Amino acid sequence: MRYTFLLIILLVCSCQLKEVSSDKVIARVNNHYLYLSEVNHNVRANLSFSDSVSMSKNYIDKWIKEQLLLEKAVFNLNPSQQVYLENLIQQYRNDLFIKTYQEEWLKTRMDTLVTSDEIETYYKDNKQNFKLHQDLIRGRYVQLPLANFNKVSVSRAMKRFNETDRNFLDSISLQFNSAYLNDSVWFRPQAFFNLINMSSPKEYERYLKSKRFFEIEDSIDLYLVFVEELRRRNEIAPLSHITPTLKHILLNKRKLETMRQFENVILEEAIKNKTLEIYE
Repeated sequence: MRYTFLLIILLVCSCQLKEVSSDKVIARVNNHYLYLSEVNHNVRANLSFSDSVSMSKNYIDKWIKEQLLLEKAVFNLNPSQQVYLENLIQQYRNDLFIKTYQEEWLKTRMDTLVTSDEIETYYKDNKQNFKLHQDLIRGRYVQLPLANFNKVSVSRAMKRFNETDRNFLDSISLQFNSAYLNDSVWFRPQAFFNLINMSSPKEYERYLKSKRFFEIEDSIDLYLVFVEELRRRNEIAPLSHITPTLKHILLNKRKLETMRQFENVILEEAIKNKTLEIYE
């Protein structure tokens, strides 16, 4: 038996190499047959001979075990269980075909552009649905050597932070050991304060206040920090922070509405063409 199985594997691999077109039966479990074409289809091309042998053997083994188990299952499951499973299979098949078709149809017919005006309008109309589950802050900082002679100028620029100040900070950025000046991005407090080596809430809680400037120094560096804005838990989430979520919501609503209209069109066409008839 083992010798015969080895010959089958060698036959499969040699047929792959020679591109034999005639189909051959490789294995049988009662009335179910495994053909050479199916094995070839499921074994990757451009493999070495030894890899091809191994993959072919694994596929044949798997097919045989699967068929044997399936026959046992069908024989031992009671009729009601079999009907239930067949219904599940049919429903899954229907859902798969419909979903795939809908997605292909939507690709060419649904407008996926969501404007900033649409996002802002939806945000204003539904603010109470978007309360924060945690505190958020946005801010900026620079890390300077303790001996830096620009401290006063940098502090003033960090507080005021107009266009002239931003240009000034950019011009001396090589003096900074590190910096984060994009204060439009929202952070969890811990993530922001980790940037300046403050990991414990006990350390940074007293600095959690909008428009708060403060300095922190260690043995080597000076941190100049400005908390631009703080939003507390249960407050309304900032628009910029949830824009991706709002866009997703609006696209999903548009998708559902487009599909509803499409289903109505299909129904009307079926009635008009008399391919649908409801019997009383």
